[in-house]
Amino acid sequence: MKKLFFTSNTKHYHKIDGKKIPNEIDNTNDIIDQIKQLIDANNAILYIAASPDDSEKIDSYSYLIFEGLKLSGITFSEYLILDNRTKNNVEEYIKKANVIFLSGGDTYIENEFFKQIHLKDLLKNFEGIIIGQSAGSINMAESVYNSPENGEESEPIYFEGLGLSNINIEPHFILDTNGFNEMQIYQRNHLLEESKRRSIYALCDGSHILETDEYIMVYGKAFLVRDGFITQICDDKCATNINNEMQTYGNKFYNKII
Repeated sequence: MKKLFFTSNTKHYHKIDGKKIPNEIDNTNDIIDQIKQLIDANNAILYIAASPDDSEKIDSYSYLIFEGLKLSGITFSEYLILDNRTKNNVEEYIKKANVIFLSGGDTYIENEFFKQIHLKDLLKNFEGIIIGQSAGSINMAESVYNSPENGEESEPIYFEGLGLSNINIEPHFILDTNGFNEMQIYQRNHLLEESKRRSIYALCDGSHILETDEYIMVYGKAFLVRDGFITQICDDKCATNINNEMQTYGNKFYNKII
């Protein structure tokens, strides 16, 4: 059974004097309750890094999410990290894992690492829970749209993803563009233009999409970006079923890129 969580930011830490301190994962929109309901075992969780060479950041970020889950009442017998130090263990780690967490970070660098370890093929028969955060969520799509954060100097915008879903998301979404800088305005305009070719689900921090074989639900504040327009489709402490939306439109992608 497919069990995919697309998140923007799970709000699993706070800062004190600039230091990140883990806390319970924000359960305003029931993500912890849903994970507990869907998890089939607590044998192992696998954290897959976005930037596989940055060991210091990987150790820090994986610690924060592992501790955030523990504080939320979700513990595992084994905590695994996949990066360049451990990439030769990828098949073993995936076989062990009940939950896979795809880290946030640089979407394109993460995608290149996924290709290097042949993650798409290795996940074809995976039956556990996959949680993507930000870049990790973006890369779960069949055809990735990586909205340009750095204007015309941005990394590649279009590339092949993990093929787990037809959903394209835009994380960390803020509707009000007042105060946006030039790069942010460029990114928003590109997003609106791209929405004429595919539907994009814009998730605010703390919201998520849960996709299974039976349903696709949006939980928390989220927007649908389509045909150059932005429409709010859900709010905090609410849920919206987008099954019919996906069946009717899919990701509305015209297959012109890959």
